[in-house]
Amino acid sequence: MMFGIGTKKARLHVNMFTNLLGEDRNGWGLSHKGLLWHGGVARNYTKRFKENQPTKIGLLFDGIAGTLTYYKDDVCLGIAFRGLNEVREPLYPIVCSTAAKTEMLLSETRRDFVNLQDRCRAIIIKHINTREKLDRLALPYFIKNYLAEAVTESSATVTPLELHLIDQYLY
Repeated sequence: MMFGIGTKKARLHVNMFTNLLGEDRNGWGLSHKGLLWHGGVARNYTKRFKENQPTKIGLLFDGIAGTLTYYKDDVCLGIAFRGLNEVREPLYPIVCSTAAKTEMLLSETRRDFVNLQDRCRAIIIKHINTREKLDRLALPYFIKNYLAEAVTESSATVTPLELHLIDQYLY
């Protein structure tokens, strides 16, 4: 198994047993043998994963700092790759396997914000979390639509106190 990131150009299928992720300049990966792969070159990083025992692998990609860090069974292994902020193509998470009886389970994901605009939207949506509340705001069309993308519709109604706060602080 391999875990990492790659561009759209990363090869995703091959009819042979190979370390696919990191075989070229389009992928960065950690293999179950504890090796880091990029550009077809491997280097030691951690101990091999135990056979026939579950291993929990975590990835932390920091697009601003340009780093990829791995976690193994909740222990940080340190920064594996640097300079990823210089890659001028979108990067995507990739998991691949060449073993016939491999199992994997995605247990949780988390996305940190990439810019101040996304952070501000998240804070606003915590308080203005329905379309009804959003429609009451005197905002330009494009900003309202941007906020609406993050609003999850619910049957919640606007309380009189919320109406007062919206009217007082946002009009």
